[in-house]
Amino acid sequence: MRIDYENKLNREQLEAVKKGDGYALVLSGPGSGKTRVLTFRVAYLLEKGVSPENILLLTFTKKAASEMISRIEELVGGSAFNVLGGTFHHVGNYYLRKYASELGYGEDYTILDQEDSKDLLEVILGEMGDDDLPNAKTAQRIISLAVNSDQPVKDVAFDNLSTKSPEKIEEVKKRYDERKKSANLMDYDDLLTNWLKLLEGSSGKDISERFQYVLVDEYQDTNVIQDRILQKASSIHKNLMVVGDDSQSIYSFRAAEIKNILSFSDKYPAKVFRLETNYRSTPEILNLANCIIKYNSSKLNKTLKSVQEEGVDPIVSCLSTPREQSRFIVRKISDLDYGDSAVLFRAHYQAAGLELELAKEGIPYIVRGGTRFFEQAHVKDISAFLKLMVNIKDEPSWLRVLKKQDGVGDAYARRATAKIIQCNSPDDLITEEENIISDLPSRVIPKVKEIIEMMRIVSNEENVTDGLKNLIERWYKDKLDDFDNPRERMDDLKQLVELSAEYESLGEMLSDFALSEDFQIESDRRALTLSTIHQAKGLEWQNVFIISLKEGAFPHKKSLEENMIEEERRLFYVAVTRCKKNLFLTYPVFERGGASGPSRFLREIEDYLAEDSPIEEEIELIDEDDFDFF
Repeated sequence: MRIDYENKLNREQLEAVKKGDGYALVLSGPGSGKTRVLTFRVAYLLEKGVSPENILLLTFTKKAASEMISRIEELVGGSAFNVLGGTFHHVGNYYLRKYASELGYGEDYTILDQEDSKDLLEVILGEMGDDDLPNAKTAQRIISLAVNSDQPVKDVAFDNLSTKSPEKIEEVKKRYDERKKSANLMDYDDLLTNWLKLLEGSSGKDISERFQYVLVDEYQDTNVIQDRILQKASSIHKNLMVVGDDSQSIYSFRAAEIKNILSFSDKYPAKVFRLETNYRSTPEILNLANCIIKYNSSKLNKTLKSVQEEGVDPIVSCLSTPREQSRFIVRKISDLDYGDSAVLFRAHYQAAGLELELAKEGIPYIVRGGTRFFEQAHVKDISAFLKLMVNIKDEPSWLRVLKKQDGVGDAYARRATAKIIQCNSPDDLITEEENIISDLPSRVIPKVKEIIEMMRIVSNEENVTDGLKNLIERWYKDKLDDFDNPRERMDDLKQLVELSAEYESLGEMLSDFALSEDFQIESDRRALTLSTIHQAKGLEWQNVFIISLKEGAFPHKKSLEENMIEEERRLFYVAVTRCKKNLFLTYPVFERGGASGPSRFLREIEDYLAEDSPIEEEIELIDEDDFDFF
């Protein structure tokens, strides 16, 4: 049976499916059916007699490719079986297995996963023995970003590292590439760059000849290497359909290049199809989304239209403090369906206080794509030290704290802990310091003394907050360099300091932290979703809260410094368009040390918000330099 396209597709979708020959850009707004266009387009080509072997369908996840192929098979049956579909890396590997020898590899090359790649870099960094180099995970991130953005690695290192010698990363990359080649290894990035080399080399014509039609999903997320692959793969038959939304380009930190989609019609004689009919959200939410994105100057014009009936206006709520913001959300969410609700935020630390409040109220929640705030390694390190201030016999916390000291391994940590826990209180440990540590190994003694001195400093502070500030500044701050994202983790620790101001005693605070850590979701209950906006892309919920919409938090202060305000606005657009019906926008005014005004994004959309929720007048913004700790 032939497919009844006219009844299966709306007018916009039908145009793209039937008239997409040549170079075609399908601008697909959120909730407009882009996957439907891709699957029906492939089905249409197969019905027209195009051989499945001559169709290339590229996606960004294996799951997306599998789902699309399955849908195509449902439409046309087994004739879709031989469509070459998958991620860029999957298809690159497919061809490299055939032609690897042209690049000096054996066809039995091994692919390094992320962990294998990091392990190899650890070996190389160990051989170089240079203290001015980052750890392996950070080096891996810098090298990968350089490869995917096609920039010199030293330039990327200079922008992303505090090291005074970014050019040394060039030597790391050189050794890394040599080691991989000699051992017949490729990492994920090599699958892209080497596939591009094949397309640009002697086999390129044969490979491109096969691809009569090339289609790609999420084109706004492609990097410069992937864009060149598409250009070469479609160079013979010149049938390239790219589907994407420039307004949802939010992954520049992964080397995604928005210029690819913005300049597509300049590079090619392209038809442009706009999918503007949205099946997800109410008119009120889409009016808001259209208003948000109009303030961006670098964009391709489209206007979202809803098929839903009129709903309720999005609500903005100005709360006094972050804690009041969390309590507001808890009150509201209690009357809604947890399983069809989400709280979205710019950075994970912004939901720390909310996690505490949800746990206290027994509201089940999951953290999408990440670890719960109080279960993160750096937060647990600080918590472990604080636990020792309350219970000197806490053996697991001693082991964790001691092993954070350079040169103290598991065996030494256990020997020291066995002696220390003979004390009955922190005061005993401080007064009996010499007796406790006298027979410990010489290399461990100064490490234990450092911790005891730190305990003395913390215990002498007048309040929990000042003690925590000292602990982070004097003991833990430098240890953040062990992680690949020290700036983000420092933001988390700043949030801990913020939370600590709510407590009069250390014991009370640690009890709440533990409650959050131990809070478990019952498997048969639906749960509220907590997610960064980046992790929420592609998802939808009936009820959405977007929190901490303050200047300097969202848009993030770093984006203002690096002229990335338009990407931040696109991020806000993505967050708003995750919502089907009830949208809540919140921000707290007062925080420790001062007050800050609402996000500029709220001021831009003020006329589209509920009249009974006016945005407060601008308050003098906090300057981080005013905080001696920061």
